[in-house]
Amino acid sequence: MPATMKPRERLLAALHHTEPDRVPTALWGSAYGITDGLYFKLVEYLNLRQPLPPFRRRLGHTVNHYDDRILEALEIDIRHVWCGFPDLGGPQKGGGADAWGVTYTQSGPYLTATSHPLASATVEDLETYPWPKVDAYLRLDELKERARYLREHTAYAVVGRAPDSYGIFERCCTLRGTEQFLMDLVDNPSFAEVLIAQVSQVLDTLFVRYLETAGPWLDVLELPGDDYAGEHPIISPRMFDRFFAPAWRRLISTIRSLAPHIKLLFHSDGNMAPFLGRLVDLGIDIFHSVEPLPGVDWASLKARYQGQLCFWGGIDIKQALQGPPEQVIEEVKNRIRLLGAGGGYVLAPSNHLQPDIPPQNVVILFKAAQDYGRYPLI
Repeated sequence: MPATMKPRERLLAALHHTEPDRVPTALWGSAYGITDGLYFKLVEYLNLRQPLPPFRRRLGHTVNHYDDRILEALEIDIRHVWCGFPDLGGPQKGGGADAWGVTYTQSGPYLTATSHPLASATVEDLETYPWPKVDAYLRLDELKERARYLREHTAYAVVGRAPDSYGIFERCCTLRGTEQFLMDLVDNPSFAEVLIAQVSQVLDTLFVRYLETAGPWLDVLELPGDDYAGEHPIISPRMFDRFFAPAWRRLISTIRSLAPHIKLLFHSDGNMAPFLGRLVDLGIDIFHSVEPLPGVDWASLKARYQGQLCFWGGIDIKQALQGPPEQVIEEVKNRIRLLGAGGGYVLAPSNHLQPDIPPQNVVILFKAAQDYGRYPLI
């Protein structure tokens, strides 16, 4: 059995496809956070007295708080840093426009995009559109201070939250409208290519500022989430190859030039099995969310990409975490059995933990990960 490791050592061992002392755990990243309603319940359940101030000050998202006290109580192996853009550049509580010009409306705890500023645009309009001036929204001093502190004064792995909330495909959908943009990919490809290039340029600037500030202290960087699938792919792999792979390749090249040591995490919901090999070819190191979907054989995918792609996530938030304790424990044991052998797995929720999850189940989840995630696996 491996000797007890420090959290950063544990994560890096897994990311290098070797077996650490136990399966590392992660929580509160860009796509696997704790929504506000559950956060407040956890503060009370763990007797932490008062919630901390939100790190997203406009409160337009459903994950606005981040609390190291909860991560310490759950013995999570990583800590996150952030640059500020999704906060100040995102929509505010109650609705309104974000930095991209997309207008959102509040519906319960969630915000929905209700206007798409480029819905009727031409290629010429894209040249004069007021693209976000990202420097106006960044909090780089905070980013640098936290990243350096975590590396120099703690033993945790340091993970950069995505510099924006949406990746290339999803951002184009919010700007154009999903139906219209999907039509563009077929009927107006020249427009789609220019829009993708403009969105990518904004993200490129974000990555440069982020990594110039915090790159030396990061172990992992989360790319903005891009959902290419539900139960079935939304676009074809061939369409991904034509429109999106080149844009991601350019962005990844920028990241590698500034911080070649960093492992890159790519998030997409849904059945991404047809795209995983493409992500490997792009230079992606880690895939989240590893949703437990019907018809997706994660054991086979784990075997197929062993040594090439790490899996991060996997824990079902829709049924398992809302059930009795034994159901939560069985979920943990099953995911570790499917994905943990040989390293290359980080246990985490497959998506944001919602307010309908009992707070005690979050504690049970990560306690079970420690109990049943020790190598050699049984």
